[in-house]
Amino acid sequence: MRRLDKNEREVNNGDVINLHQTVNGQNLFVVMNIEPLDIRYAHDLNYKYQYDQDELFKPRKYTGEVEYEIIANIYDLIPEVSY
Repeated sequence: MRRLDKNEREVNNGDVINLHQTVNGQNLFVVMNIEPLDIRYAHDLNYKYQYDQDELFKPRKYTGEVEYEIIANIYDLIPEVSY
């Protein structure tokens, strides 16, 4: 299943998404895996998003638009190491 953010960018493994609302005081989450869906809190990757993860990607009931936005990918933030 393709998931597109508000800028129509497809969500991939490692993407950091901004929900533009807070859940437990946080708005940044990391999509660790698309299939099966695994979303973690960006401030602590050991803390799994405990609510319905598919709901994060569904369009809003009244507007039909998605609110989340991809802001980075954690794999781009890890420097390459040469041996």
